[in-house]
Amino acid sequence: MSESDSQPRKPKRNDSPAPTRRQLLQSVGALGAAGLLGSSIGCSSADQGLAASTVRSASSKDSMFKNSSIFFGDFHNHTECGYARGSLERSFKIARSHLDFFASTPHGWWPDIGTYENNIERKWLNGFNVVNKQYPEVLRLVNRFNKPGKFVAMAGFEWHSTHCGDYHIIFPNTKVAEYTRSKTLKEFQKFAKSKGALLIPHHPANKIGHRGLDISKRDPEVSPVLEMFSEWGNAEHDRAPSPYVRHTEGSRWTQNTLQHFLKNGHRMGVVASTDDHLGFPGGYREGLAAIIADELTPEAILDALRNRRCYAVSGDRIKMKFHCNDRPMGQELDYTRKRKLEMSVEGWDQVDRVELLKNNRVIARNFPMDREPSAQCWNEPVIFRFEYGWGPWPALDMTRVCDWDFEIFFEGGKILEALPCFQSGPLEEKRLDEVVKQTATGVHIRSFTALRQQFEDISTKAMVMKLQASPETKVTIKTTLPTKVTMTKTFAELAESNDMFFSGDFPKESAMLHRLTFADHWRTNFTVDDTGDGKQDDWYYVRVVQANEQYAWSSPIWVNKR
Repeated sequence: MSESDSQPRKPKRNDSPAPTRRQLLQSVGALGAAGLLGSSIGCSSADQGLAASTVRSASSKDSMFKNSSIFFGDFHNHTECGYARGSLERSFKIARSHLDFFASTPHGWWPDIGTYENNIERKWLNGFNVVNKQYPEVLRLVNRFNKPGKFVAMAGFEWHSTHCGDYHIIFPNTKVAEYTRSKTLKEFQKFAKSKGALLIPHHPANKIGHRGLDISKRDPEVSPVLEMFSEWGNAEHDRAPSPYVRHTEGSRWTQNTLQHFLKNGHRMGVVASTDDHLGFPGGYREGLAAIIADELTPEAILDALRNRRCYAVSGDRIKMKFHCNDRPMGQELDYTRKRKLEMSVEGWDQVDRVELLKNNRVIARNFPMDREPSAQCWNEPVIFRFEYGWGPWPALDMTRVCDWDFEIFFEGGKILEALPCFQSGPLEEKRLDEVVKQTATGVHIRSFTALRQQFEDISTKAMVMKLQASPETKVTIKTTLPTKVTMTKTFAELAESNDMFFSGDFPKESAMLHRLTFADHWRTNFTVDDTGDGKQDDWYYVRVVQANEQYAWSSPIWVNKR
């Protein structure tokens, strides 16, 4: 690639807003709750796991996707309004392009900040002064971008504490949103209640005294949920995947993990969000919150959080419902000896396993990935993923930005749903990952990749689609940038093997057409019958593990002791 290839393209003037994610889905006839989500699949021997005799496949009448929708968004993201990077307006545009909701949460205050090596505390203190000046602009952009039913924008800010842990506030509307510098957590909690706002504790697993959550000071009324996953890592337990490795405060303390909190009687729902510092809401693999609600409004979102009808995903937007005796995740049940636990999961890759945990121990597993697809597999939607990026190994000292411009179109197939998997890095203010156009038979993407500022040392981005297709369906990838390449494959070929192409000789960037994923592998419904003796409170939650190492965790359901 020449030096000129790494320069930003001059953006074309476009005064009309880009379509939101929900508008894109509606434009291609994405399946609704009574369609794909209401379907069921049979369970083979691969579904057997712990407590196998109690595991049953759910029939279509048992579907739990009929009466509500699942919305995905980011409650925790940072920009140059504060001490992070990336412009405010760019962050809102990115959020609207691929999320259902977004809360802008600049770094707001740190009452017990210390004096540190090289006077690094100045970074934070200067950032807080920026927020103080620019918070009216945050509110202006929230009002501009908030379009209930299409895209919800919300206001908030973050409050640090060395000894109590970090929280971010989410306001119900801009009329009550106010930037303030609370001196204590109690003062901040009182402020939030007066505004009808919620406080979400995040990266809880640091040790107390090192910005870890002091759970004894949490007020459940104003903090009903915990941000258990973000770019910091995974706080489910101290040996869970995605350890804390990206920040200065060390790794995970057993006593500040979700499972330890639950074991000690704390009742909280879970969400994830990015905590991204490059102004990119919804950065892939950094965490997203999933909200189960009847409508896409700020009021419905906050109601779902208060009632813990929410869950956490790491990257892929895994759809999940979880009920116990017909009560949804997040709820508390009076003692009952018999418990019918129902789980419905839809992934965006092969689902390796779905695990049901009781009191932090797995009591049942379901293994969709091990099923042998039947001859009827083509009657159900299939998943196609196109991934692009890679590039020169950093040790070669050839770090560069690679621009991509490509089309994916299908002959004999129909796109039912499409999702971009764009990550936050690299930060390029004048470049935007963009779904230029989407129809029922194709997409046009402009994007860029680089081996810098990437998350978890992964430089690739992707586009993933669910399609109604057949073995004869043909997919054609046509790139104009970084070089002209055309590749056509049949779905019969992609059912057997992936394929890839290169934009030039080593060490140029490359792209891959992944092997297809069939519904037998990306979707499962099943039930588990369990009992309890009532001697203690019991709690249940669901963990989903995809083959591509993307995860989902439900909020728990509690059954009270006698």
